[in-house]
Amino acid sequence: MSDIDTLLFANEAFYRAFADRDADAMEAMWAEREPIVCMHPGWDVLIGREAVMRSWAAIIANPNAPDISCHAAIAYANGDIGVVACYEELDGQFLLATNLFVREGSIWRICHHHSGPTQGRPPSDEPRAEPETLN
Repeated sequence: MSDIDTLLFANEAFYRAFADRDADAMEAMWAEREPIVCMHPGWDVLIGREAVMRSWAAIIANPNAPDISCHAAIAYANGDIGVVACYEELDGQFLLATNLFVREGSIWRICHHHSGPTQGRPPSDEPRAEPETLN
């Protein structure tokens, strides 16, 4: 499996953890050895594992948290760093997201998530063509 394939798989696992309200799976998605940052739409920047995990625990525990799905993901890889850009769909509204991954051992883990509003819509539900790795 290529780095692009495994990045897209890790990205899908991140959104699956959110959609399933699975706090343990969400925590497992995040880097443990690298610094982490998260920017939820409308929130202040969250820095550090404790703050980021606390935010996800609150979101996942909220019975009114929106349903979420990921669309039109595109991945890039350069060594042990990977980037996935995608659309997030929450209750029929779309956001743009960037998820930065770092390889810890053989596993891609998120070290940075940033999601924000867009007026656009994803071009399709199919993954975009695989780009070349970044140099």
